[in-house]
Amino acid sequence: MNEPRRHVAVLGDRVLLAPPDDGERRTKAGILIPATASSMDRKGIWGEAIGVGPHVRQIGVGDEVLYLPDDVIEVDVQGDAYLIVRERDVHAVASTRGENATGLYL
Repeated sequence: MNEPRRHVAVLGDRVLLAPPDDGERRTKAGILIPATASSMDRKGIWGEAIGVGPHVRQIGVGDEVLYLPDDVIEVDVQGDAYLIVRERDVHAVASTRGENATGLYL
């Protein structure tokens, strides 16, 4: 018997993120970095916000946010993986809204 799908609400100052693509990536010089390689430094990751809590002030759904992998909680919702991060653990926001912009673009 199938369980009914439930609505998930993000609470407080939390941001729900789509998990990043963990596939292989290339450097600007064209060097292939396999998905199994892990970085020893604290390299930030960009992810898309797909839900925000009611107390989140500077991030909207659809924004790209920069976070550290150690600052997230991984959750499984009916077989799909998502990430949750506090707004205070987000280091930068790339948005199409343009407010508080630095002049840099992704």
